[in-house]
Amino acid sequence: MQRLAVEQRRLVGARAPWHVGDIAWGLWQHEGREHEWELRHWDDHAWSWLRLDKGTLDYDVRDDHRELLDAILDERRARTAHAFEDDEETRSILARHGFTTPGEKLHFYARDLAERPEPLPLPDGFRERTVEDADLAERVAIHRDVWAPSRVTESSYANVRAAWPYRTSLDCVIEAPDGRFAAYALLWPDDANGVGELEPVGVRDEFRRRGLGAAVCTAALARWHDEGGREAIVYCLSDIACALYESVGFRRHATLVAYAR
Repeated sequence: MQRLAVEQRRLVGARAPWHVGDIAWGLWQHEGREHEWELRHWDDHAWSWLRLDKGTLDYDVRDDHRELLDAILDERRARTAHAFEDDEETRSILARHGFTTPGEKLHFYARDLAERPEPLPLPDGFRERTVEDADLAERVAIHRDVWAPSRVTESSYANVRAAWPYRTSLDCVIEAPDGRFAAYALLWPDDANGVGELEPVGVRDEFRRRGLGAAVCTAALARWHDEGGREAIVYCLSDIACALYESVGFRRHATLVAYAR
């Protein structure tokens, strides 16, 4: 799955539907939940990922093997599948399999990193740094606070940290004066293509509206630039999240739509 993600990004650039970080985060944060999905693959040409609880069918397929999309969508348990809003060909294939009702939209953003982003100022007493081994409990705690209810645990996040291509130097946090993490941004590297992905990003409620989300994202982007990255991507659902990414230089280039049967 990750091999295809790297190849797709080499071939189609920002229009690639997946990043290696999407797959690592999606798989390894869900320790003990493997029974909740089914994975299928067609050699190195395509794969599908059915979430059994919601009937969501994710997939990736090479353009030169698009005939496989019919086999992927011929899954009776699937209730929702995705296509880019402006991709008429894929939308017509989805419609042939009954996926016609548009729903939730996921916006794709990208920004160039030819130049290193300048760090943003932090409130007095706050500092930016990266996660260390001793921070595991607090790193999990902020994620669970931001995304409550969350099923991420210290054990499952340890799996994330052990997964390729996680890199400690790109797991960035803003530490408050009391030692708690106020904000975080995890950037996943794709060194082969020089493209990093922010996934996930969060700010604790009590620390919002202080510029910490923008600051931690900018710090992660700067660290990625220092490690050779020259582009970054991010996805967002809400207007508030999209506005945050726009404020640090990201620009929308595509929208992925969930189509329901």
